[in-house]
Amino acid sequence: MLSGLRGGVIEAVEPMDAFRRRAGVPLADLGDVTLMPGVVNCHTHLELSHLAGRTVLGGGFVPWVKTLLSLTGAGAGAETPPEVRAAALADAARQLAACHTAHVGDITAVAPAAVRRAMQAASIGCSHFAEVFGYRFATPDGQPAAPADTAALWPWAMAELMADMTQDDFAPPPAPASAAPSASAVSGPPGAPFPVHPDAALAGHALYSTHPVALAAARRWCERNHRVFSMHLAEHPDEVEFLTTGRGALADLLAVRVLPPGFAAPGMRPVPYAAELGLLDEGTLAVHCVQLDASDIRLLAESGAHVCLCPRSNAAIDVGAAPAHALAEAGAPLCLGTDSLASNHDLDLWNEARALRDLPAGHDLPPAALLRLLTVNGASALGRGDIGAIAPGRRARLALLPQDFSEALGTTP
Repeated sequence: MLSGLRGGVIEAVEPMDAFRRRAGVPLADLGDVTLMPGVVNCHTHLELSHLAGRTVLGGGFVPWVKTLLSLTGAGAGAETPPEVRAAALADAARQLAACHTAHVGDITAVAPAAVRRAMQAASIGCSHFAEVFGYRFATPDGQPAAPADTAALWPWAMAELMADMTQDDFAPPPAPASAAPSASAVSGPPGAPFPVHPDAALAGHALYSTHPVALAAARRWCERNHRVFSMHLAEHPDEVEFLTTGRGALADLLAVRVLPPGFAAPGMRPVPYAAELGLLDEGTLAVHCVQLDASDIRLLAESGAHVCLCPRSNAAIDVGAAPAHALAEAGAPLCLGTDSLASNHDLDLWNEARALRDLPAGHDLPPAALLRLLTVNGASALGRGDIGAIAPGRRARLALLPQDFSEALGTTP
């Protein structure tokens, strides 16, 4: 089969001989390879790329996050020279391009414009998730505000993304670059204090680090504006201990930096607590989902929330392994992410797939299922109907199936 391309979009998928007869242009024969959609990395923290190899791994979540905080400081990385960040992002983009990444879902707080420019330079699409964090909020003019006030939730990153926009950002391909901005992009969607980048959405950091009312408000904003809502969920044992008992190493850390006076833990496991807050449905991307019991798995599957697995990051930090096989058996829609270079060795999504493929029997996922996680499932999780499949009208973001997967699937000539 051969895909006809026009303006970066797939025009037709048909036998090569048929296309050759009508195309009237020279054709490139790629040889004995399997062509597939470009992979979709649903969870990254690209702005942490300059921290590669500098964090303490293998000791659990709290020791890891303490080293992360020591490296980024109170200014959340503001002290990092722009040229250092740019060089690290350029290297991250090269890693993503080398494994034929079509699109990433990136968590952003301090360097969204730099991330955006690095992805654009590498021709990689990017969905920006601006995290809502903390228990205290203020209006744009600095006045204290309730956590349900959407304008007060607005992360600074959203304003920077909008300020960095160009005319091309308003015109979805294949429209010409001169196309006028849409009315919704210019005026801003409901609840926004200023116009919003079309590829940006609010996200919650986690159940333990963000006010529950703020999480629910951010989730409602995403639903009203047809954006995916992302959050870290059930990632590590410290999270479970904190939410159920209010004690533990995470509680001690949060008490210093985050929690308000008189805070009381909800006394619930992460997944049912997220469900009670109205955070789980088809528009949610729940990331990690490592610490799950059987009832958690059922609840996630029934909610329709997309579950993003990051197996190598979880192993590197030593927080456990997500029950990928059980989640798949329950019908939960799964996708994959690499997380950050501060918690992983590279950004190659195929290596994430290999980590799941090579688990012991009963915990692993077969190669054919993994291809869906890498492509169509990832596109669906990020709400991207323009990638994830080789079909007319989709963007021409393509990849070559690696040899080891080709052999496992029996597609090697």
